[in-house]
Amino acid sequence: MMGGEFSRYFANADGTNPLRNAFSRRSAVMPFRGRQRLASADIQPAWQRLVSAPALPGKRLAYIHVPFCANHCLFCGFYRNAYVPDAGAAYADLLVEEIRRDAAAPTLQESPIHAVYLGGGTPTALSAAELSRIIETVRAALPLAADCEITVEGRIIHFDAEKIDACLEAGANRFSIGVQSFDTAVRRRQGRRASRQEAIAFLEALRDRDRAALVIDLLYGLPGQTPEVWRQDLETAAALGPDGIDLYGLNLIPGTPLATAIAAGKFPAAPGLAEIGEFYATGADFFRRRNWRQISNNHWARTTRERNLYNLLIKEGADCLAFGAGAGGVIGRASYGVASDLAHYTESVRAGRKPIGFLAMADDLQPLRNLVTASFEAGRLDMAALDSLAGEGTAAFLAPLLTQWKAGGLLTLSDGIADLTVVGRFWYANLISALHDILENRPLSAVDAA
Repeated sequence: MMGGEFSRYFANADGTNPLRNAFSRRSAVMPFRGRQRLASADIQPAWQRLVSAPALPGKRLAYIHVPFCANHCLFCGFYRNAYVPDAGAAYADLLVEEIRRDAAAPTLQESPIHAVYLGGGTPTALSAAELSRIIETVRAALPLAADCEITVEGRIIHFDAEKIDACLEAGANRFSIGVQSFDTAVRRRQGRRASRQEAIAFLEALRDRDRAALVIDLLYGLPGQTPEVWRQDLETAAALGPDGIDLYGLNLIPGTPLATAIAAGKFPAAPGLAEIGEFYATGADFFRRRNWRQISNNHWARTTRERNLYNLLIKEGADCLAFGAGAGGVIGRASYGVASDLAHYTESVRAGRKPIGFLAMADDLQPLRNLVTASFEAGRLDMAALDSLAGEGTAAFLAPLLTQWKAGGLLTLSDGIADLTVVGRFWYANLISALHDILENRPLSAVDAA
């Protein structure tokens, strides 16, 4: 294949700032690409075969989903249910029952779990007793590795000292706190109730316990978040001395309250694609100058306590056991989702069934997709590893595209390694999507010809 046949994936190389216009839009890496969904009647028999089969070697994960929030943040596309105490207590009972029952299956007991993620929704909307019971159940029922990373995702509102201590006593060793911005006006506009000072005080108290890794999540591209506000967000977060910081660009999802409000003229427009690349570069330079370790495209670590295991292993395609309404998991080539409808979930758990909403099987190219995704997520692709998995000559086949991306400022090429630049890290999803397209659709003879 000649370079011209890759032209639809080329970056803009007109000499202007590639952070602003390397591509016309940012792509998304589709998690269910190359997967065929099973018919409803086939799901339960397939599930029983999966959990009865011997476990494949490799590190495993567990994801626990809590589908409740105290309120709907305007930018969020994941909101499902308002938290009320009775609903939270009933859900915790069901979740514990689901975990204990699944844990008896052979495939869940044979390989250690290296990272557990309690996400949502807002897990910390639950009571201290409920959080403690869920984490204790996970530790008692599942085969956790001795150094298993156990993350609780939380928000500042309603996450009081009693809940924090309950999580720590139960065995949580990592907290990921969604701050998004420290600017009070920006926060309040998005439905975040805590002020800047309240957010700082909460994080200081959590940090000073010094019993778990503390990670702060920041979001760039919010309405009213100027470059000056963004720099102040970075300075404030770093000054708190967390173990890690995540930087995510706003994805303005149609149908969310924020998108609706902007369309109606009630809010100022969010910074556009031409601006948010500069936000990312500001963050990357901020951490580079402070010698923080970049773990992935969006994540930096200050201390060795922060490993970010769950997020790295999930990109590698590690098996992930899923529990809770709306959770998603992977076992071998099967990906599945637990039913997100609470009524369906409740009925199934009480009837003694795994409440599977869908189950899909991956094609033979999934290991190759995992390699590309995990490599570019970590910022570098080893072309020899690609050749080994995709076939000798794959690197030569892709050389015209990689050379063009190099000319566009997206990566460097040396000794068979493609290293992403800051520009490439900002546009990494476009690069992953392009390679997925090409490797899926290449002619069978293309690699040999290269």
